[in-house]
Amino acid sequence: MLRGRWFISALLFCVSFSGWSQANGGGWVIDRERKPDSPLLRQGKAIANLSEEERQHRAIVLAFRQATEKYQGEIRQHWPSSEVSSKTRWVTYSEDWSSKRVVDFEKNHIEISVENQFANRRIDFGVLSKTVQKELEVVLGSSISGALAKDPVQRAVDRVITQYSKEPPSAEDGGLVLEELFTKASPTPKAISKKAKLLLKNASIRYQVLTASIAALPIGGNKKITYTIPLPDNRIRKKVRKFAPIAKKNAQRFDLSSDVVMAIIHTESHFNPLARSGVPAFGLMQIVPATAGRDAAKKLYKKSKLLSARYLYNPSRNIEAGAAYLHVLYYNYLKGIKNPESRLYYAIASYNGGASSSAKAFIKQASFKKALSVINSMTPDQVLKTLMTKLPRRETREYVSKVLKRRNYYKRV
Repeated sequence: MLRGRWFISALLFCVSFSGWSQANGGGWVIDRERKPDSPLLRQGKAIANLSEEERQHRAIVLAFRQATEKYQGEIRQHWPSSEVSSKTRWVTYSEDWSSKRVVDFEKNHIEISVENQFANRRIDFGVLSKTVQKELEVVLGSSISGALAKDPVQRAVDRVITQYSKEPPSAEDGGLVLEELFTKASPTPKAISKKAKLLLKNASIRYQVLTASIAALPIGGNKKITYTIPLPDNRIRKKVRKFAPIAKKNAQRFDLSSDVVMAIIHTESHFNPLARSGVPAFGLMQIVPATAGRDAAKKLYKKSKLLSARYLYNPSRNIEAGAAYLHVLYYNYLKGIKNPESRLYYAIASYNGGASSSAKAFIKQASFKKALSVINSMTPDQVLKTLMTKLPRRETREYVSKVLKRRNYYKRV
């Protein structure tokens, strides 16, 4: 019996010992089978080995993505599409998730989606319109500060930036998101209701065939109904009139062309003061806090600092920061391009796609320094043609085209 126990103990020892291996340089280490790290843990380890600036950028990106994924998970419990705000679409939901509100700044309309209260029976459009009007009034009465305070993704980003900057988020513009629809900066509830009724007169209902007997139109079992509400054609012109003087002032300050600044604003955000991309970048000129924002801060404040997302949601400050960064890009980073026109074309591409990535249009490597001699050997027209046809990303090729076309328009404004 003892011999059997000894044999089992010896066997277990041998099995355990076989799981050890000799480490390089002497000594013994346990060679355990390790589970692969989770994506978030790998990102955390990667952040620890970066420079301070890179670490801050990664931390902001990580917080943004985590908060976005969590928010989208909540949305999916109530809506088939987990849409969140983007550069050109400001998206919000009611507290009970029964309504979805979208302002599409590019298409110049508002979308209000609500629960179908009349599933499997005929719609009472009078009742439905009242529900939609209430949601529309919420959109029209929303301020920039109020919208940010209710945004869970934005709150998560603010916490990280505050941690690194050691400063509270700067106050943003307290005006209405759609202030251009009103004659006064702070319209009364009555004025907001009146505007909502006026806009609803031109609304259409998605996926429905409108007939003479619209009040009795059957809708079957559809769960959501979407009203698409056109905004006035002059809304964008009013935005241009507001922002053009700010762009001109900062263009003169940073030795730029105001038409280029306005064309970039239009292309980046379509004048959406709450514009936000997945990078994430914020505001009218889509500034990334830890990269372009830091370059802008050095130019503006003579020191390296993080510009908070709330700072960048202030339209005037965003244009100032965007113009400062464009100055740094054109006069510092790209100063090796001798021809001013060629440098402008490359700067526009770099504003969207990055200076290194844009080099791939000229050479096979993402290296601006190595591409410089090739760029300087070309005429401006050749540089532009190369950018328009050989930039690696279609988005950047289209971006350059749009900015240049809009530049021609803003030269006349």
